[in-house]
Amino acid sequence: MAEYSTIPVSLRIFVLLLIIFFLVILGFVILTSLGFIDARGFLSPFYRLFGISTQKDINLDDPMLLVRQREEKNRDALGLWEEELALQEKQIAEHSAVIKETEERLTEAQKAIEEAQKTVKDGQEEFDDRRRRLEQKSEQFLSMPPENAVKIMLEMEDMEVIEVFRVTEELAVKNDQMSIVPYWLSLMPPERAADLDRKWR
Repeated sequence: MAEYSTIPVSLRIFVLLLIIFFLVILGFVILTSLGFIDARGFLSPFYRLFGISTQKDINLDDPMLLVRQREEKNRDALGLWEEELALQEKQIAEHSAVIKETEERLTEAQKAIEEAQKTVKDGQEEFDDRRRRLEQKSEQFLSMPPENAVKIMLEMEDMEVIEVFRVTEELAVKNDQMSIVPYWLSLMPPERAADLDRKWR
């Protein structure tokens, strides 16, 4: 017991560290040889120390060597092809999204154009219908004695009378005839006639 105690502590620690280091190296060697890990790069200095090769031996007489090499190249080529295919699929998906968005915008624009065309058409139809009614009313006034026509006009709103005046004037010009509108105005009370004439002109 006394002899053991005379061994320096530093020496005992050094011996323990050597044992631990050896066990670690041995563990790496065993795991590498079993194929669980590949620590040949780490262990190469120790392999060279003991004359052990770290390279995998290639048996040139192996009849399956070319087949395995070809399969390995095919796997590499297949991996590259799969990457290229994935990239193309991604690009197609992006283009499809852009095309879909463009189609949606075109559809919305087409709807807006159709609505605008419908609004214009409805407005034109309303204008044509009102014009037709005014022409009919003008013809009715022209077909009756001027005094009777003026009597009816005096019961109408100023804007409606003015519209009848305008249509009557246009029809007279179109048919190369004298307009009766000034005569209608002369049959009206002076104040109403002046007011209508001012608004009409």
